Amino acid sequence: MPSKSRGLRTLTGCLTCRKRRVKCDETRPCCKNCERPVVARRQRTLSVRKSSEASVTPPIPDIGTSGTNADGALNTRLAPTSESGPEIVDPMQSWLPFQPEASDNVLPDENFFLDDSLFTFGDTLTPNFGPVEWYDLLAEDAINSMQGQTQSSRWNFDITSLSRRQSPRQSLALGVGGTAYDDTNAQAVSIPEPAHKPWNTENRIELKSDEILYFEHFINMVAPILNLFDTGQHFAKVVPHLAMRNVGLMKSLLAVGACHMAIYLPQGSPSNDVLTPVPESTPASIASAPPNTSRIAEQYYYETLQYLSQNLLYQAYTTSPEILATAIMISTYEMYGTVANSDQSNWDRHLRGAFWIQRTINTSGESSDGLERAVWWVWLRQDVWAAFRTGRPALTIHQPKIPMSELTSAGLATRIIYIAAKAVQFAATPKEGDIAGYVEAGETLMRMLVAWKRILPETFDPISIPPLQASPGPVPDSHQLALIWIHPVSRAAAIQIYHFARITILLNQPSSGGLSLYQIRFELLHESTAVICGIAVAQQSQNLPSAFVSFQAVYAAALCAETQDRQREILDVLEKVLKISKFPSKSILDDLLNVWRGAH
Repeated sequence: MPSKSRGLRTLTGCLTCRKRRVKCDETRPCCKNCERPVVARRQRTLSVRKSSEASVTPPIPDIGTSGTNADGALNTRLAPTSESGPEIVDPMQSWLPFQPEASDNVLPDENFFLDDSLFTFGDTLTPNFGPVEWYDLLAEDAINSMQGQTQSSRWNFDITSLSRRQSPRQSLALGVGGTAYDDTNAQAVSIPEPAHKPWNTENRIELKSDEILYFEHFINMVAPILNLFDTGQHFAKVVPHLAMRNVGLMKSLLAVGACHMAIYLPQGSPSNDVLTPVPESTPASIASAPPNTSRIAEQYYYETLQYLSQNLLYQAYTTSPEILATAIMISTYEMYGTVANSDQSNWDRHLRGAFWIQRTINTSGESSDGLERAVWWVWLRQDVWAAFRTGRPALTIHQPKIPMSELTSAGLATRIIYIAAKAVQFAATPKEGDIAGYVEAGETLMRMLVAWKRILPETFDPISIPPLQASPGPVPDSHQLALIWIHPVSRAAAIQIYHFARITILLNQPSSGGLSLYQIRFELLHESTAVICGIAVAQQSQNLPSAFVSFQAVYAAALCAETQDRQREILDVLEKVLKISKFPSKSILDDLLNVWRGAH
């Protein structure tokens, strides 16, 4: 809490200083704190935006009304007391000391200043990383993995072909001097770029019969997972067509398809748990999958790396849609590989590599190109979960420029993924320093969630369904799950991510103490848990694309389960979702049990 020895508060300080809880010198028209470069740039941006929108006022949600919101709870607008009656208090309103002010010329999400200097960004700002360094990381991991295998299981594969320094194309470009083993020359030289794309084939690639099996599995099973928030369905409609002329991208698609198919097959090792029967929604083609599907997936993966080693010298290829899609395919391959091996180190490092690739091309969730946007959001979804599990900061440094009031329903569904990334980043940041600053940062994130929630259109509203018992047999009324049915499934997933972000902030924000604040936190955590589980067990959410998001959200809800009955209830939901998603590793349930034991 701010020190009480500073004397009486003044009421004439600027709003920015009051929000940031710093002393204002009350200089007009702009105090010294607001003259800092970051704040000054933001003010200039806002002044230009407001002046251009003065003639067109954005619609602001009705104030002071109540109704049913997207999570089935009472939706009370944040507004001052009106003459028509007393103010209705929402727990979220009691939580926040500074409420977003609704005015005719201020957009709902422009009231928040999130001081990024408080956050830990890890190594995301490391310079001099790009496609070449990313590939070196992949090749190093692959070579170490191949060398670590036993003699009987080793590949009949030339490891040296993974080295870009051995590339035959590169040897053509070394006439300027130097040797094939000189890293400096290997990165400096490049091949003259012809008018066409030399890394693509002239004719469409002809797939073999066994390759069609994995290609179809990718389109029918994996692409819908990646396209959950993508209205353009790029991973089903665009990426496969790019792959028909690019060998590297095609090999990566086959690797992902085979790897995902392998997690549905019973494991041959007696030390592994036998997976449950294949769900009815799974294609019958899995029954014809060979038992060595996981090894076939590895083969396609190594062939992808071999292709990269031969084509990275083309500068245009390093910024092409093909390498962008290949990078996210490699990350997805490593993600599903954690099911058989719960070690996330390779996946985590390759997520960082995909970050460097996207930063080189300057892609983001607001890129003009639809494929770039789709790839960025898929990468961010993966990074949010990996960062949450390992306790590291999220990698994104993107700052949205489009205000929430201008977003479509699909844009609002993806914006909550970005807010969740900031919540995970907030949770991973050490808070031993400026405690008051971190309290304010948490409150700002909570206000961002409030602004997002209150601007949602009706497509996020639920359909009422009778309660469902979480487990067979009679259970107390307090442990019955009220089903929450939201259509389409991307909107239901967005509501789950909203509550995932809220739980993450509440569990990690420093508290100023007080019984009332504790009670508000408890109510919010309990509400978020009920909503997340209610969506997860609804029949409409029992599909593969939704299962990945549901598991993440339910797992976060499990971390704040306060009683053993509640823990058993949530564990039952987790097991049901895991039967559908097959991801992540089933060992994560054991990790959760250890967390619960430690709490008691």
